[in-house]
Amino acid sequence: MTEAFLFPLRLHLLCAPSHRRGEYLLERKFAQAFAASNGIPLDFDALMATLRDWCAAQGVVRNGQTASFSGRSANKQYSGTATRFRDELSILIHVDGEGQKRFRILGLWNDFSWLVLYQEPLLGEWRSWPGAAKDPEGMEKDRTDERSAREGFEWVCRRRIISRARLLRGEEVTTEYYSPSYRKR
Repeated sequence: MTEAFLFPLRLHLLCAPSHRRGEYLLERKFAQAFAASNGIPLDFDALMATLRDWCAAQGVVRNGQTASFSGRSANKQYSGTATRFRDELSILIHVDGEGQKRFRILGLWNDFSWLVLYQEPLLGEWRSWPGAAKDPEGMEKDRTDERSAREGFEWVCRRRIISRARLLRGEEVTTEYYSPSYRKR
């Protein structure tokens, strides 16, 4: 079975239902478990590559870009839109006689995997830049592309009050900054 066979109408078979009605999330563990239990051969990385290629062919390459599409599958007419939000692809499909379905594919790209953290001067807590979030959920919202993250990292490091800062890609620290006053301690 090819990955193209699963897209777009059969994509919901590999997606976990969301808490919102008619919304599905494509997650690696759920998709692989479902495929294995139903005898569907699935290469998840190939599926993600197929989705990225499809997006590129539709013109959805950068953050905020949208494309409309339509077609016919299993004798049903469908139409939809695909929109990129940072590293996520949101696909809204309307199938005649079935209503709407929204598919969210998180982490399809890895452009927005960069994060800047700095150590809060008084309490020593790690916070994200620019939102100053200290909880993991808030920090995820501050993830950005490499150029913005590097600019932010340089800006944070120039602040005299900041003694430590980290630039992360995914969960890996790529650069770490220690102020001269921190090194003297």
